[in-house]
Amino acid sequence: MLKKIVSNYQNSFKGLSKEVWWLALITFINRAGTMVLPFLSLYLTENLKLSLSQVGWIMSSFGLGSLLGSYLGGKLTDKIGFYKVMFWSLLTTGFLFISLQFITTFVGFVIGMFITMAIADTFRPAMFVSLKAYSKPENQTRSLTLIRLAINLGFSFGPFLGGIIIATLDYSGLFWVDGITCIVAILLMRMVLKQKNIILKKTIKILKMKFK
Repeated sequence: MLKKIVSNYQNSFKGLSKEVWWLALITFINRAGTMVLPFLSLYLTENLKLSLSQVGWIMSSFGLGSLLGSYLGGKLTDKIGFYKVMFWSLLTTGFLFISLQFITTFVGFVIGMFITMAIADTFRPAMFVSLKAYSKPENQTRSLTLIRLAINLGFSFGPFLGGIIIATLDYSGLFWVDGITCIVAILLMRMVLKQKNIILKKTIKILKMKFK
């Protein structure tokens, strides 16, 4: 039974480029690093002594930041390319997560969380666009499936690792590990993924000129 399941997974992702596999690993590290989020409410109420209504506003700023980040990620990817967006998003997010532990006020945490998520979620649109550069057209659906699997596994593994960190260290350890995993992911990306450009707008313009 187990051998059959493993075999099915191998067949599902067989033939994907090594860049896609590296991208999946980077995505897994990045998503596993968001271990702060499942414990954020506990941290805010137990350590910072904030009320539930204040925690609600902070979580709202989290959602709004994420929404803005996804929008900005798409815009920036069109202008400067997915590679630069991914690099600066992960690098900046790493330092922002580390900095969050030093914020102790309600207003400061609302602003800090909004900015952190706005920058962190610029990564997602750029990462999905990168699949066009690193995978063949016939493999793009399977490549996307692999990336989604990496995201889900990362989110599943994050709380497990976060619980161990809280038990052995404290809540501040979450912010350190979260930030460091983002930086590790970007260093890995620089080592194993070469920059590729997708100039969609110019390609469309050239095609239009040819068929006029």
